[in-house]
Amino acid sequence: MHKTNWQKIYLDYSPKLLGICRRYVADLQTAEDLLQDSFILAMQKSHQLKDEKALFGWLKTIVVNSALQHLRSNSKEIFVSTEISEIPEQLTEMNNSSTEKNHVLAYDFTREELLKSIDSLPLHHRSVFNLYFIENNSHQEIAKLLGINVNTSKSHLLRAKKSVQNYLLNNFVTQDTPKNNKKVTQLLVFLGFGSLMWAQTFQSKFADFKITPSKNLSIPNNVSSTTVSFSGPGKNLLKKLIITATLFITLIISIVAFEENKSFKQGISLAESTMKNEIENNVNKNSTEPKSEVIKKTDIQNEELNKIDLNRKTENQENISRPILTKEKKLHSKDSVDNALKKVIIIKKIIQRDTIFIERPN
Repeated sequence: MHKTNWQKIYLDYSPKLLGICRRYVADLQTAEDLLQDSFILAMQKSHQLKDEKALFGWLKTIVVNSALQHLRSNSKEIFVSTEISEIPEQLTEMNNSSTEKNHVLAYDFTREELLKSIDSLPLHHRSVFNLYFIENNSHQEIAKLLGINVNTSKSHLLRAKKSVQNYLLNNFVTQDTPKNNKKVTQLLVFLGFGSLMWAQTFQSKFADFKITPSKNLSIPNNVSSTTVSFSGPGKNLLKKLIITATLFITLIISIVAFEENKSFKQGISLAESTMKNEIENNVNKNSTEPKSEVIKKTDIQNEELNKIDLNRKTENQENISRPILTKEKKLHSKDSVDNALKKVIIIKKIIQRDTIFIERPN
């Protein structure tokens, strides 16, 4: 069981988490307070997390949800309201291509400039813009997080893109603004990859966005803060090895049992075949003997063959009927013996008929 100190977790992850929260909340002090609240909530629910590798993603989800909850509580009427015109998806893509004719994505804006363009958005547009282009959420997921419908999410995103584009073009584009490959940008936009370019542009700029908190983690007295425990990788590996070994042993036992059963059946079949051959040979050798002597010897050999057949049937019945009650087992065995005796009489008649058919005249 691996244990990690919460203060160390805060020192390691808080700068990047604060940068994420800052994209949603423009006021840095408010964003830092939300970060503190998120860590306290994480400590209270630390039992829900079992894998240390998922720690950052889990904390990020808590921070984003805290930021969205804060925005919704301060502008609830904006989030739940529906846009006057809900734009279908195909029309949205067409409008996206037309609004990107100015090729705002062809310019290489700084992270500070892109952050200011995001801050210029209304709260509901800013949330959808962040969730879609930077957090990679679908419109269905955004609608669930914000409590809006899918078309409203699409409408918010389109308006946010227009606002960001206009803000960047009007405030930061000059003759000295560095550009990307304009021809490539034009081609990608023409092919319908404009949205993908928006996502790649903002994700690359904010991938390592960090802000160092101005204060340490403040933990209330009623919250346990000593350690958080995770299941070590060795334990999971041991479980997998035990399961694999058990399956392997079971497979080996099944194969061995199958081969033994197969060998037993082959042995019985070989014994039967040998006994039948001996009977035929004896019949041929003794064909000059009187009819009564031939039948007598044949009956003795036939009885031996029937004993082998009866033993095999009894063993098969025992293997099948072990779990059954004793009374049922006895009745079943009795029926098997009766059936075997009936078969003996039939075999006798066949052999006697064959013997008479083969016998030579004097």
